[in-house]
Amino acid sequence: MTLAGMETTPLGICKDWRTVLRVTAFRTFVILCVLLTANGALAREQQASAAPLGAHYLLLVNTAIARQLKPQDFSAFDASPYDGLAIAFHYNYDTAPVFSSKSMSAQLGEWKRLTGKDLWPWVYINRMLGAAEAASNERVDVPYFHKIRGIDLDDEAGARSDFLQIWKSALRTARENKSPGIVFDPEFYNDHKAYDPAEMARETGKSPEQLIAQLQELGAEMADAAAEQYKGAVLWFCFTGFTHKDFKTIGGKSYYPTPVYIAIGLLDQIQKRNYSLRVISGGEGSIGYCHETLRTFQEAIDRRATAFAPILGKYNGILELAGTITLWDERSSKSGFVAEGDCARASASTIEDLQPYLELMLRTYRYNWIYGSTNGGYFAFNPQRNTRIHRVISNARARTNSNHPN
Repeated sequence: MTLAGMETTPLGICKDWRTVLRVTAFRTFVILCVLLTANGALAREQQASAAPLGAHYLLLVNTAIARQLKPQDFSAFDASPYDGLAIAFHYNYDTAPVFSSKSMSAQLGEWKRLTGKDLWPWVYINRMLGAAEAASNERVDVPYFHKIRGIDLDDEAGARSDFLQIWKSALRTARENKSPGIVFDPEFYNDHKAYDPAEMARETGKSPEQLIAQLQELGAEMADAAAEQYKGAVLWFCFTGFTHKDFKTIGGKSYYPTPVYIAIGLLDQIQKRNYSLRVISGGEGSIGYCHETLRTFQEAIDRRATAFAPILGKYNGILELAGTITLWDERSSKSGFVAEGDCARASASTIEDLQPYLELMLRTYRYNWIYGSTNGGYFAFNPQRNTRIHRVISNARARTNSNHPN
């Protein structure tokens, strides 16, 4: 209908004005719906970015090695008070040929049918480390590690390529199986002395400045690979190490522990490229697994908060702190590292004594992980031996309103 063809009233108003208004109102309604939908989607995206794992999340890390897992382990895990489980396809001393992402994804997919909870691929930097501790650790004393001088940053032994392939495959596996992300362990299991940049520089034949630059380049490449494989991934570091700002002084200059520079390179690249990746710093190297008293735990939390304040400010919206702890059922069950240092000195004798520590952690951090070690008499996949510990964890989550991830 043209304007000329419309009959008009004496006031010059179209007889079909109601039709015009209805069409206009409908179009306005449609536009408003589209805008509201878009705004809602943006709000949800921003909320997801602000809370990538929901309001609360509890991760179990208990050295679950893929080749050793059985279907009943996932049944036990599904009944546990956790939201997610870290699984290592390549464990910390593994030198086997790198699994394909296709085989890893297929295996994780099979396990996902046994549990409705999240399964996180777990990656270790140790694949790139040399055999410095071969004399005292037979798992290090193998040809693969002996080929590496310090850390294989130049890929002379092919370990850097292997590590990056494992990193990429883990991320792709996580994405394909709708896992939130991956767990990354930056511990130098083969060479703990190399946390000292001077020692690592000596081993690699580089200057400290050259070493730091290449570690940061590695971190940047890890960020690029993560963004390519899984753009919204959560990268859960067991630790980042930023609380050890003045770890070593070399030539009058202060240095962090060596692994920190990998984290710096990764975080800088995420910020520079505006990637939608999130990094969680797990606290293993700052608050640690054990505390003598509840007060010393709080003090460790406070020191960490102070040390991290400028770092969190710099990487605002990218980096977040998580809490961690290890558990034991009875003092008599302690062995290995749980019978040493702060764990040995801990005043808590039983798992029930540890509940206030769990509650403090859960109230302080929204994202947390428990190192479920058999050195504390904790067998997370054994229903005959995990009931007591899991009851205490459940009680702590209930008392802190942290039962549900979303």
